Amino acid sequence: MDKKSDLRVIRTRHMIKTAFLELMEEAGFAKVTVEGITKKAFISRNTFYLHYTDKYDLLNSLEEEVLIGLKEIVKDMPFEIMKSKGLADGKPISALTGVYRYVSDNSRFFSLMINENGDPSFLHKLSETIRTIINNSIEGELRIPQRYMIDIIVGIQTSILGEWLRGGMKEAPEELAVLIASIFESAPKNLLKSL
Repeated sequence: MDKKSDLRVIRTRHMIKTAFLELMEEAGFAKVTVEGITKKAFISRNTFYLHYTDKYDLLNSLEEEVLIGLKEIVKDMPFEIMKSKGLADGKPISALTGVYRYVSDNSRFFSLMINENGDPSFLHKLSETIRTIINNSIEGELRIPQRYMIDIIVGIQTSILGEWLRGGMKEAPEELAVLIASIFESAPKNLLKSL
């Protein structure tokens, strides 16, 4: 594909995504149709089907794209520092700020996915993404069984992200990271420390 074709594909996918999200906000996922997406995006049905097989494929593609972006940010979470210093060090707070900033930058999508018009399975997908990242990053003996420790971290993060989004994100990402650090100042250190 030449550069002009690449730009056309990017533009078309952006139009489809925008139309899809607007329709979800207006009516909810259950009432979104391919016909509605194509009308709102000013494209033909054939053009839509060149990119996606149906509205479910589109939804999964958008969720996967956002979750991959989240993985990219979280992969730099300094778990080794957290084992020794908890969240008292600047690097974990900076990493948490990066996560919350990413969610803030994509707040329309995240907010829509967790509300009644969104995808009821999105929070589970988000939890599984966080679980996979943590599971792949923590090694060694822990104070509590790893599965419980991971559930604690996943539960805290998804609950806080959900509440933050539903509450209109009143705190800036930096403020939220500091708040989390103050609430759980030594928890990661105590949970992650080897026996």
